[in-house]
Amino acid sequence: MRLKGTMMPMLTAAFVLAGSAGAMAQYVPGPGEEPSAAAGLDAKALGEIQGSLVQTPALRAAQNALASTDLQNVVTDLQKARQQDTLFTHVIAAGKITNQEQTGRCWLFAGLNVLRPAVMAKYKLENFEFSQAYSQFYDKLERANRTLELAIALRNEPPDSRKNALLLKDPVPDGGDWNYVLALVDKYGLVPKSVMPDTWSASHTDAMNALLDVRVRKGIVAIRKAAASGADVARLRQEKMAALKDVYRILVLCLGEPPRQFSWRYEDKDHKVSEPHTYTPQSFYKEWVGVSLHDYLRFVNYPGKPMHVPLRFAWNRDMADAPDMQAVNVTTDEMKTMAMQSVLADEAVWFCCNSSVQRDNAAGLWDEGIQDYSDLFGVDFSMDKADALAYLQDAPNHCMVFVGVNVTAGKPDKWKVENSWGDKRGREGYWTITDSWFGAHVFEMLVNRKFVPAQLAKLADQQPVVLPPWDPFSD
Repeated sequence: MRLKGTMMPMLTAAFVLAGSAGAMAQYVPGPGEEPSAAAGLDAKALGEIQGSLVQTPALRAAQNALASTDLQNVVTDLQKARQQDTLFTHVIAAGKITNQEQTGRCWLFAGLNVLRPAVMAKYKLENFEFSQAYSQFYDKLERANRTLELAIALRNEPPDSRKNALLLKDPVPDGGDWNYVLALVDKYGLVPKSVMPDTWSASHTDAMNALLDVRVRKGIVAIRKAAASGADVARLRQEKMAALKDVYRILVLCLGEPPRQFSWRYEDKDHKVSEPHTYTPQSFYKEWVGVSLHDYLRFVNYPGKPMHVPLRFAWNRDMADAPDMQAVNVTTDEMKTMAMQSVLADEAVWFCCNSSVQRDNAAGLWDEGIQDYSDLFGVDFSMDKADALAYLQDAPNHCMVFVGVNVTAGKPDKWKVENSWGDKRGREGYWTITDSWFGAHVFEMLVNRKFVPAQLAKLADQQPVVLPPWDPFSD
C-alpha cells in the first residue's frame, strides 16, 4: 500500500545545546550506545561462533548450489506449486490485466479495478480501464500540498526531529491506500484511460518523483526560514503556493494536463458504437460508476493492537483536508468470510498484503511454505504475525483485487487475484492466494457495507485508537 511497505526505524535522539550562542546542537548517546570492549566480538566469541558450524556433504552441496543459482529457485517447493490447480468455484468476469509498470501505484490500480466489473457488465463492454494517470496527477498535487502543510505545522520542531525526518524522507511518494482513492474520486471524478493515457513518467516515476521531492523540500526550507523570521501562517502559505505552482508545472510536463471536460464514445461487445457524449470527470464518474465509495468499510488484521476497535493511522492521507486512513481491526477469519460473500455476489474485493514473501512467480502462487528457507539454511526464520509487524519484518506493501474464490465445505480455501503487474507474470497476470498465506500476510481489506455483519459495521463509528505516522501500516 501506499506502495504499501515497511519503514526503517528512526531513533529519537536526545540533544543539548553547546554553551555558546548559535553553536550546533549535539547528540548525547544513551547508555550502551557508545563503543565498549564488553560489546565487541572478541576472539573467544568468534571462536564459539565459528565452532558452531559443522561442514557436512549436504551443507557443501547447498553452498555450491547457491554459488551459481538464484536463491529463490533453490528454496521453491516445486511439489507444492504443482499441486495447486487454477480452478475456482466462483470467478468474477474482469477486464484485461493492467500494468502499474515501474511505479508504486498498486493501491490506485486496485481501487479502480474494483470498479471495472460492474461498469463492464452495465455497458456490455469487452474491456474497460479508468485513467490511472488522471488520478495520479491530482494525487501528486494533493500530496505535495499535504506535505507542505505538515511542514508548516512542524515549523518549530528541529528539522531532524522524528516527525520532520519522516516528512523529509519521501515528500511526494507513490504509495497510497484506499482512503486516497476515495478522496480523489470524490473530489476529481474519473475519466477513461483513452482520455488521459499513461505517459512514460506516469509509468516510470523515479525521475519525476525526484524532481517533485527537490521542489517540495525547497518549499519546506522556504517555509522554515520564513517562520524563523517571524512570518505568520498566511505568509507561510504563500511560500507553499509558490512551490505548488512549480509542482503543477512539473506534473503537466510529465503527465499532461488533466481534462476538465471531454467528449467520449465506446464500442460494446456486439461492436455497436455509442453516440459521443460530453462529460466532466465528475459527471462521468456519476453516470458510469454510479455508486458511492462511502458504502465500503475498511478492515485490517493487526495482531498486537486492540481487536474489534477502529484504528486510525496518523498522516496516512494524500489530502490536507481529507481524513486519515481508518479501519476496524478484525480477525482473518472475519475477513475471509466477508471477502467470500462479496466475491460470490460478483463484487471484487480490494485488499493489501505483503507480496514479497512466500511467492512463486512462475506458478503465480502465494502459499505458506512454497519457499523453504529454514530447511536449506538450518535456521528458524519464522515469526508470528504480531512480532513481524511490531519489529518491521512484515507489513502491507502491495494492493490487489480478489476476483475469484474456491469454496470447500462452505469455507474459502484459495483466492483468485487480479494483479497489476501486467500479463507476463503469474498466470497471464492472475495469481492464487492460499488460505494459509491469507492468514499470515493479508493485512487490509475493503468490503461493501452490505456484506459486513451488523456488529462489525457498528464498530466503524466508534472512537478510534490513533497510531503514529511511522507505524508500519502508514508507509
